[in-house]
Amino acid sequence: MQVNGLLRSIDAVLRLLARVVGLALVFFSVGTSGFAHAGSTVMADGAGRSESRDERGKTLIAGRNVSCKDIRGVAVHTMQIANLGDVGRAGIINRVPIIAIDPDIIGKLPDKLQLFFYQHECAHHVLGHWFQMKTSMETEADCWAIRHGRDHGIFRREDVLSFAPFLAKSGGSVFGHLPGPERAKYLLKCFDTL
Repeated sequence: MQVNGLLRSIDAVLRLLARVVGLALVFFSVGTSGFAHAGSTVMADGAGRSESRDERGKTLIAGRNVSCKDIRGVAVHTMQIANLGDVGRAGIINRVPIIAIDPDIIGKLPDKLQLFFYQHECAHHVLGHWFQMKTSMETEADCWAIRHGRDHGIFRREDVLSFAPFLAKSGGSVFGHLPGPERAKYLLKCFDTL
């Protein structure tokens, strides 16, 4: 009886460990850079407000088909993970680049902010942050997302200004996200500069 209880406990611990390791792999990063053809695409032919995958492998964010390619030109896969604890996260699983999106959190945001957060996670892949970690990764991803959106007609200056109230409560993060008010100003600065 005591051995069976011990085996059940060990089994439960191993299952929990497997889940933790699996999630850690999603958000684990390592480091170098250097390929071409990276980027993301946002098209206006989607339907619906929340994130989902369609038959062509594109992802719907805010009713738009979006896609992303990493620094190597490899397609980034998007998955929905409830209770992620954040709007989205970027990572690699078995050498496959992924963006994890919490459908409950992102679905409560305005469309343009949903697109910004998707582009921010895509930027981590485009900029090769998984191959070369640095403390400026989050601000680089913010700036890339805003400029990409600006250059592709997704964001107007007014859109970026409208993000401020939603970012205001954020205290920043140990990963390098700026505190909300500072982040809002930084996004606007990125929009206004080359």
